[in-house]
Amino acid sequence: MITTSFRLFPFLPVRAQWIARITEFEWNHHFADVQQKGPFKQWHHRHEFLRETRNGVNGTVVRDLIQYEVGFGPLGALADELFVKRQMRSMFALRQQALPRLLSE
Repeated sequence: MITTSFRLFPFLPVRAQWIARITEFEWNHHFADVQQKGPFKQWHHRHEFLRETRNGVNGTVVRDLIQYEVGFGPLGALADELFVKRQMRSMFALRQQALPRLLSE
């Protein structure tokens, strides 16, 4: 199990708990987690690791495959369109930018 906390809204100090369970693991290839407790009705996140050579340098591409459902019917669908999708893209873009620094330390 992985337990973390996050802010539902960045401008509020209140944090929510998120618990995920690892459901798949293949060394040097991928792992996947599903939400046990958290903000989504459904969440499946597969982290894939692919070998790649760029300009003669061997490395790894990290790819995220995410399937989720916000829940709450039409209200949740509206929230997804208005800010959830954008916030998720931004969050994973920031992580992609940070990965080279984090993995080189």
